Formats: sequence, C-alpha cells, structure tokens
Amino acid sequence: MPGTFEGLKALAVDDYENTRKKLVVILQTLGIQVLEAANGVEALDVLRTNRVDIVFTDIVMPEMDGFELCFEIRKIPELRTLPIVVVSTHVDGNYIIKGLRTGADDYISKPIEQDLVERVIARITTTVLPAA
Repeated sequence: MPGTFEGLKALAVDDYENTRKKLVVILQTLGIQVLEAANGVEALDVLRTNRVDIVFTDIVMPEMDGFELCFEIRKIPELRTLPIVVVSTHVDGNYIIKGLRTGADDYISKPIEQDLVERVIARITTTVLPAA
C-alpha cells in the first residue's frame, strides 16, 4: 500500500550503497521520509541532528557495526526507545539473538522484501511508537 506510513521518518544504515538504496526505495514507496548512513558512526551523527521514527541497520559495516550501533543508541536517553530493525544476510540464531540483546526490536533477512518491511513497520508503529 503506497503511502501507508506517511509522516514517518526512517534512517537506513548500510555500507553497500545498492542495498541501502533498495531499502530507501521500499521505504519511500510506503510514504516514509528516509535519511541515509553508510555505517554506525555516520548513523549516530545523523541521529544527533535529526529526529527519526525507526532505524534499519545492517550488521557488518566498517567503523561501527550494527550491533555496536544498537548498543550505542540504547545508551542515549532520548533514543532509548527508538525502534531498531536489523536487516542482514546473517540469519543464524546467534546473530539474531545478539541483535536482539544489543537493542534491536526486530530482525529481517536480506534480500529485502517490501511486504516484510511493511509488516515489521506496521507492528512497530502499533506496539512501540507512541500514538500521534
């Protein structure tokens, strides 16, 4: 459903530009405004100066990986409840558990599928985000 989540703003974090751009297109199709970062360090810089409603992050990235990013976001009081979704090719149980333990709210596999992204956002916006 195009435009389903109008008014939301997301941060897409992935060091592979093509993968990040695919996620950006999916999110924009759903009506979400999207900011981008190539790694966790850039993502924290974006989060310090912009309000976002949800973060989608890869795990394996240079400078600061997705696990570290989740952990660092949870240390910032005003971002402690910011929804984080890990998007990764690493889908074995150890990665998923580590992602959830470091602060992720959900974990989805690559390649990215729009219907799954849409379902995750729908769940998060009804259970995690405060009502507008």
